[in-house]
Amino acid sequence: MLTIDLMPAKFGDAILLTYGSARRPHRILIDAGLAGVAPTVLDKLGTFDGPIDLFVVTHVDVDHIGGAVPLLDEKAFTDRLGGVWFNGYKHLTEFSDLLGPIDGERLTTRLVKLGIPWNQGWPWRDEKATTKPVGGPIVAADGPKSVKLPGGATAIVISPTPAKLAALLPVWKKAVEAAGMSLVAEEQHEPSEKPPRALLGAPTLRELAERATDDDTAEANGSSIGFVFRVKDGNAMRSVLFAADNHPDVVVAGLDALRKNKPKYSLDACKLPHHGSRRNVTRDLVKRIDCPLWLFSSNGVQFSHPNPEALARVVFDGGEKPTIIGNYTTKFFTDFRDTYPPAKNNYEMLLPKAETEGISVTIG
Repeated sequence: MLTIDLMPAKFGDAILLTYGSARRPHRILIDAGLAGVAPTVLDKLGTFDGPIDLFVVTHVDVDHIGGAVPLLDEKAFTDRLGGVWFNGYKHLTEFSDLLGPIDGERLTTRLVKLGIPWNQGWPWRDEKATTKPVGGPIVAADGPKSVKLPGGATAIVISPTPAKLAALLPVWKKAVEAAGMSLVAEEQHEPSEKPPRALLGAPTLRELAERATDDDTAEANGSSIGFVFRVKDGNAMRSVLFAADNHPDVVVAGLDALRKNKPKYSLDACKLPHHGSRRNVTRDLVKRIDCPLWLFSSNGVQFSHPNPEALARVVFDGGEKPTIIGNYTTKFFTDFRDTYPPAKNNYEMLLPKAETEGISVTIG
C-alpha cells in the first residue's frame, strides 16, 4: 500500500504519504501549507489512529511552512509525531562564515521546547559531538544521500546542496518573517509570476513545451529539501519524487547521479517542483524521468500555477501517456485541457470533482 494525499493547501503543499501494511501503516507529512491550512491538516490526521513518523518542513516559504507552527501548538499532533526534518538557521551556518541567530524564530523555538527529534541521524561536521539534541543539516553534500525511514523505506535526499543552503543565509530573516514566523502571517516574499499567456489561438504543444523560460533563482526555493521516497510494496519497489520548490538544476543533477547510465530515472509518481512553475518544470528535468503519474499541488492563486509551459512539457516529454493529477479543479488545468484535449494529445488529466478539493492517489 502506498497512498499520496495532496491536501487542499491553497497555493502551497500539504502532502500525506502513507505506506506499509493496513495493520501497521507508516505516515510522513510533507509541509503544511499556509497558516490557515492547519485545521484541514489536523482534520485529515484525525481520521486515523497511530503515529506520524516524520514531518518534513521542506523550506521557509509561507505556502509550505505557514501551517507548521499552528500544528506544533496542537498536542493532538505533537503527541503522535516521531520526528521532524527542517533546516533552521543553525543548519545554514554550517555552510557559511556568517553567524548569528535570528530572534523569534518560532518553529525552532517550538521544536526545542517540545523536544521532538529534529534532523535526527544527520551528523554534525564534528563527528564526536554525538550528544547534540539537534542533528546536522539535511543536505545532499557530494551527491544524493540515502537515509533509512521507518517501515523499511528509504529517502534519497537530492537537495538542497551546500551552496543552495548557504545562499539562503543572507536573506534568512526576511524569509522567515514572510513565511509566517513573525506576526505577519500571510505575506509572501516571492514575487508573483506573470499570468500565463492566453491559450486561445495557442501555439502547438511542441512550441509551448519548447518556449524559452528562465530558471528559478529564489534562495528559499533553492534551499528546499527534495527526495526520492522508495519502499518495497509486495514484490515491487515503489519510488516517488517529492521535489518541493527545488531549482531545476539541482533536481537534474540529482537524477543524473541516480540514473547513472540509464536514459531515464524510473518513478511511479513525481510531485513536480514549485507547483508547476515554468521556471522549475523544465524540459531537461522532465526528460530525465520515466513516470506515469505527474502530481501538481496548487489552487492557482497568487502564482497562476501550474503554468501551461510546465503542463506541455509533461505531456510532450513525460512518457507514452502521462497522467496529470491536480488537487484543485482550476482554470489553469481546464483551459489547458480544453485547448489541448487529452484524447488528441495522448495524455490523461485527473482532477477532483467540482465540489471537492484535494485528491488521493494510490500506487500499486
